[in-house]
Amino acid sequence: MEVLVALMRAGLLPFNLEAAADSNTSGVTLEQVPGRNTAVRAAWQQDPAAEGRMPAERWQEQQAAMHQALRTILRVQEFWIEDGPLGEAPIVLGATCPSSAC
Repeated sequence: MEVLVALMRAGLLPFNLEAAADSNTSGVTLEQVPGRNTAVRAAWQQDPAAEGRMPAERWQEQQAAMHQALRTILRVQEFWIEDGPLGEAPIVLGATCPSSAC
């Protein structure tokens, strides 16, 4: 829940599948990471129709850029983010980073 509040403070809304069916919409999805009780993956969900309206390379570049933005926003708000490739959706490990891990 804290992750969602932090992202909403930054102006990013949660993705709403029902709204996406009626109009162009984008937003953040949060998914629990299997086997890791407290870890959450924050992923950007572009307007579902956008993928079909632009070249695949551009769609992938845009998706990677938004994932990097999510990573940056969450780090600035002092969430503990798992190290990983820059273009992948960040995995949030906790609300604060233990001093030994930062």
